[in-house]
Amino acid sequence: MLFILLPLTHLVLAVSEVQVQAKSVPSNKWKFTEDYFTIYASPEIVVSLTGDAEYKRDDSDTVLIQVMNQGKVLGFESEDEPGDENEIELSKIEKEMEFGATTAQGVVADLQAKDAPLDIKTPAQSAGSLASGQVSEPLQFEIEVWKNASAGTYPLQVELSYQYQKDVYVEGDASNNMIDSELLYQEVNETHEVFVVIKKEADFEVINVENELYPGKAGTVSMTFKNTGEETASRAMARLRLSNPLSSTDYTAFLEDVEPEEEVRAVFNIDVDTDATPKSYPIKAEVEYEDVEGETRVSDTIYVPAEVKEVREEKGILRYFLLLGAGIGLVAVAYFFLERRRKEGKIREGGTEEEIEEETEKSTGEDTGEEAGEGMGKGTGEDGSEWS
Repeated sequence: MLFILLPLTHLVLAVSEVQVQAKSVPSNKWKFTEDYFTIYASPEIVVSLTGDAEYKRDDSDTVLIQVMNQGKVLGFESEDEPGDENEIELSKIEKEMEFGATTAQGVVADLQAKDAPLDIKTPAQSAGSLASGQVSEPLQFEIEVWKNASAGTYPLQVELSYQYQKDVYVEGDASNNMIDSELLYQEVNETHEVFVVIKKEADFEVINVENELYPGKAGTVSMTFKNTGEETASRAMARLRLSNPLSSTDYTAFLEDVEPEEEVRAVFNIDVDTDATPKSYPIKAEVEYEDVEGETRVSDTIYVPAEVKEVREEKGILRYFLLLGAGIGLVAVAYFFLERRRKEGKIREGGTEEEIEEETEKSTGEDTGEEAGEGMGKGTGEDGSEWS
């Protein structure tokens, strides 16, 4: 072992993981020349987690650690026999001081996550000095549970370091109360475990999105929700939070009870502003449900892309005939109104509607005759005369 005589009254012996880590030194380099007793005692540290040890995914919370000292004296062994009355008094003082071996001095606790799905945000905390039977105040360690943490029980490591009194040496004149003492301390590093529980719960993600959205039109967005958690989500309801240029009066969908790994499709009616730019817009979705204890829970916000598409001109023969029919209809309507105006004009000049009809038919016949005559051309009669 490595012994170091300190300038005042303290000696320190280094120990790691409760095992002595010491170097060999030449014999008789330093020792207590008059040691009346050897005590068999040390602190016995118990570490526990106090309060609620259950945490939720994506939770920011506090882990409370308490340190208790259950140190005890197992026995004494006499070393040097006192030689006179002064040494008898000194031996009594030494024996009384030896009981300090059960006190843990300068206890420091450092919480480590190791393989647990969480982060420790607080550095090492001091628990002070603990005599046998004493319990520290709860040491607070802030934690953040990972969002994708799997439910289960996980160990956390508590790294403890402290010192305790290994041996005592006293000398001086007891009758005049002129006494000096020297203490040998041993340094200890220990690893303890406490356990935390990541609670089972339902959790959701959107695994498929389909949409038909165009500027200035009403459309639909279809989402497939999957329960990726470990528990059933009872009476689950999906709801959307929309922002310009998207809006809706139908932003909720009832999913019913959703078992773990079950997929449920929900369709929402969405209105798109006329001046919306064709591109992808984020939609915020969340699922409200009841857990196994009947408490209402809301999932984390799920960001879903909604694609507003560009309106394209329709092509093909159907479009051609539609346009042709519309054109013919416009020409017919225009002819009807022009003909009606012509008749109304002649009536105003004094003729009746019947006369106008006869005149129209006559003029039509004359026009037809003239055209027929022109078509026949000139000919020669039986008497040799020409006609036209």
